[in-house]
Amino acid sequence: MARVYKKRNSHSNRGKGLEMYVDQAIERYRLLKVAVIERNEIPIGINKVDPKTNKITDAFFKDKATVDYSGPSRGQFLAFDAKETEDEKKFPLKNLHNHQYERLKEYMEQGGVSFLLVHFKKHQETYILKYWDLAVWWEEGAKSIPYQFFKDKCIKCGPGRNLPIDFLAALNV
Repeated sequence: MARVYKKRNSHSNRGKGLEMYVDQAIERYRLLKVAVIERNEIPIGINKVDPKTNKITDAFFKDKATVDYSGPSRGQFLAFDAKETEDEKKFPLKNLHNHQYERLKEYMEQGGVSFLLVHFKKHQETYILKYWDLAVWWEEGAKSIPYQFFKDKCIKCGPGRNLPIDFLAALNV
């Protein structure tokens, strides 16, 4: 009998759908030799391992995480985070942590291309929010960015290169 898996809607699983598409895209870009983008893992320290099962039972975050993805594409360094929202009217800025914003800023200050890849689940649309646009909202202390801003001012990502989301094509990199 086939096993049925229940989808968990926990906090830790938010954004995993978009990340799956981004992971597919970065692998395809690598095969096409147009980019070498890496998924940045969160550094974890281990306190305790169960000797019987060899499973981690107690751990901690060593450092605040960086952005989700970074790497070069055709001479340009990219740094970005992938975010999803269920909200159809706005992107809540609480989805972005201060250390992630600061890291995007650092990459941009060094000449990199920094952005958020934001997916509106209800609209089934993904947009590139460049650092400079994000900075305006963030520095003003806004709680969210309206969906209409994404539609009017951001770069919409569509399919391409046999991918559901071809963000490099949308960025024109």
